[in-house]
Amino acid sequence: MQTYELKADRRVGAGSRDSRGLRLGGRLPANLCGKGSESLALHVSVKDFEDLRKKHARIVMLQIDGGSNAAVVHGVAWDTMSQELLHVDFQRVNMSEKIEIEVSIKVKGPSKGEIAGGILLVQMDQVKVRCLPLEIPDAIEIDVRNLDLHGSIHVRDLVMQTGVEAADDAGALILSIVEKVEVVVAPVPGAAADATTAEPELIAKAPKKDDAAADAAPAAGAKDKKPDAKKPEKK
Repeated sequence: MQTYELKADRRVGAGSRDSRGLRLGGRLPANLCGKGSESLALHVSVKDFEDLRKKHARIVMLQIDGGSNAAVVHGVAWDTMSQELLHVDFQRVNMSEKIEIEVSIKVKGPSKGEIAGGILLVQMDQVKVRCLPLEIPDAIEIDVRNLDLHGSIHVRDLVMQTGVEAADDAGALILSIVEKVEVVVAPVPGAAADATTAEPELIAKAPKKDDAAADAAPAAGAKDKKPDAKKPEKK
């Protein structure tokens, strides 16, 4: 298990305005709590914390005021839009006491069921384990290569290293191989026939060219015809 030393400074200000100012300066607001000690408001380097995450370090040795504090990352807050780191919570640990912590699941495959046309359906991508801080595994590997269609893996089926035990419900489903289901949209009875035979409703029909001319001729003649002039009466 990898440990990582991270320098942390005490945070003097408080509130969102102060936190925003820290982030603009490349610092990440943080808290350290747990083990019956007071909660400390801190800030750490964003760059150093990102490096910690890339190295998958689980035990963080926080260097505060010249002293070293063993801790684990308990929670990280992100901006959902920009993915900017907003805040991190550290939890103190006693190196000689077991702790419960989430560990990622790594699947090794493909399975026989997938090769036969099935689909791997993962229900849990992490599992909670109980162990000493220095025995926290980097990941729990599950070999599914011999898993047939309709096969499944539960928490009780996990094989872990000595000193590590599952803390989740033993019956919790982790993954399974299921059949591929094709979604077929059933046609509405009569819809196909209507679509091919039905004609759009006739709203208006343009007159034929000959009909239009014939209809227009009398009207034009009526317009052009002059009334007969009356002859003057003889006296």
